Amino acid sequence: MDNFNNIYKDNYKSTLRVAIKIIGDNHIAADIVQEVFIDLYKKLQNKEIIKNYKAWLYRLTYNKSIDYFRSVKKNTTTEFNDNNHTNEISNCYDTTTIDELQKALARMKPKDKLLMVLYSEGLSYREISEVANIKYSSVGKTISRTIEKLEQELKLQYHDLY
Repeated sequence: MDNFNNIYKDNYKSTLRVAIKIIGDNHIAADIVQEVFIDLYKKLQNKEIIKNYKAWLYRLTYNKSIDYFRSVKKNTTTEFNDNNHTNEISNCYDTTTIDELQKALARMKPKDKLLMVLYSEGLSYREISEVANIKYSSVGKTISRTIEKLEQELKLQYHDLY
């Protein structure tokens, strides 16, 4: 299973980073990523072909994250408590701004949040199209609208900043 080991080594950190951004909890995100790689291992054992591993891993991570949110739907808002991710970003920005941004992202619809995560990860429009299951020609406009929604959320919640 050299192929699996190479895929795991090349994609584990980025897949975990995406899961943390979507879920907001390091431990739950790690569990989800573990499930994703178990599914990948099974697919490879069955000799199934995956054309784009990165897109497939991100899409499955997103799907499993949605399943997680559905299972804990009793809580309507998900609070971010991801200290590692916050520390990674805080080198560039004021931590108050990061907290506000993360809280606004937590209130967004899962599909919008996924777009923001994928965009922030630097995926190409083609990869975002595959993972988010939207037309390639619509990616730019969809991201633009999602950014506008995020801005509106921030303005509503933190109107004194604008």
